[in-house]
Amino acid sequence: MSNYDEEYDEVDVEEAPKKKKFNIFDWYYRDGKGVEGDDINALKEPTVKNGFKLAFRKLGKLMSANLLFVFGNFPIFFIILAMSGILSESSSAPLNPQWGVLKGAMLFDQSAELSSYLNMLGGKVSVNVINTPTIVFFCLGILLLFTMGFTKVGTSYIYRNIVLGEPIFPFSDFLYIIKRNWKQALIFGIIDTIFIAMFAYNIYFLFINYSASAMNPLMLLFTIVMAIIYLIARQYAYLMIFTFDLKLTKIIKNSLYFVMLGIKRNLACVGFTLLLLILSAGLFIIYMPIGLILPFVITIALIDFIGVYCAYPNIDKYMVDHSKSTETEEVTVE
Repeated sequence: MSNYDEEYDEVDVEEAPKKKKFNIFDWYYRDGKGVEGDDINALKEPTVKNGFKLAFRKLGKLMSANLLFVFGNFPIFFIILAMSGILSESSSAPLNPQWGVLKGAMLFDQSAELSSYLNMLGGKVSVNVINTPTIVFFCLGILLLFTMGFTKVGTSYIYRNIVLGEPIFPFSDFLYIIKRNWKQALIFGIIDTIFIAMFAYNIYFLFINYSASAMNPLMLLFTIVMAIIYLIARQYAYLMIFTFDLKLTKIIKNSLYFVMLGIKRNLACVGFTLLLLILSAGLFIIYMPIGLILPFVITIALIDFIGVYCAYPNIDKYMVDHSKSTETEEVTVE
C-alpha cells in the first residue's frame, strides 16, 4: 500500500525565459553603452573639444529639451499663423506710390500722356489686410509673455545638469525647477520677452530703412551691439535664478557684470552661435523642409546649450565659494 505522506525530493526545473514585451520607450530609458575613455569634466575643462563631445553624447537629452521649449512656448504658433497671412484677407495695391497721384489727375485730364504714364506705373502687388481672426491670434500670441520665463528656466536647468554631469530626466527636471522658481521665472520672462521684441523690431525697422537717413547705419550697428550684450546677460540671469537665492534686481545686476567678467567665453559663445545660425540658414536655402524642421527639433537646444556651456563656468568661478561649499550672493567687482 502506497504511503501518500511520503516526502519526495524537490527537483529544480529551470523556467523558460519570458519573452520581453515590446515597449516603444525602451530606447529612451535603456542604459547607454558607457563612455569610451575618460569621463568628460566639462566644468573643470570647459574646452571647445569637450563641448562638442558632450553635445554629441547628450543629443537625445538636448532634443527632448528642445521639444519642451517649443511646445512650452505654444503661443508662438499663434503669432506665426497670424503673420503667415493665411487668416488675413487678400487685396491689391499699386506698386508705385505715384500711381495714386496720376489716377487723381486722370479725373480732370484724360490725355494720352497721362494714360500712358498710368499704364506704365499701374503694376499692383498683393497685400494682406488684417482682419478679426488675425487680431485674435495676435492677442493669443501675447501669452508668450507668461510662458517664456518658465520654459527658459526649465531648459537651462537641464543644460546646466548636462555640463555638471548629473543624472538628467528632462520632463521631471523641467517641472521641478519651474515649481521652485516660478515667481522669478515669470517676472523675468515677461521682461525678457519685451526686450527681445523691442530689439527685433528696432533691428528690422532700421534694416529696411537703412538708406533713409545717414544716422540709420550707425543706429543699426549700435542696436545690434546692445542686443548681443543683452542676449549674453540674459543667459547668466536665467542660470542664477535657480542656482542662487538672490533677489531679481541682484540677478540682473550680476548678469551685466558677467558680460565683461567672462568676455573671452562670451565672445566664443557669440561666434559659435552665429556659425550655427549661418549653417541653419544655409540648410533652409538649400533644402527648405530640413531648414524649417531643425529649429523645432534641435537648433534652439544647441544654441541654448552653447550659452550655458560658456556661461556656467564663469558663474562657478566667480560666485561659488568652493572652500566652504556655499554660494555667494553677489559678484564683487573692485
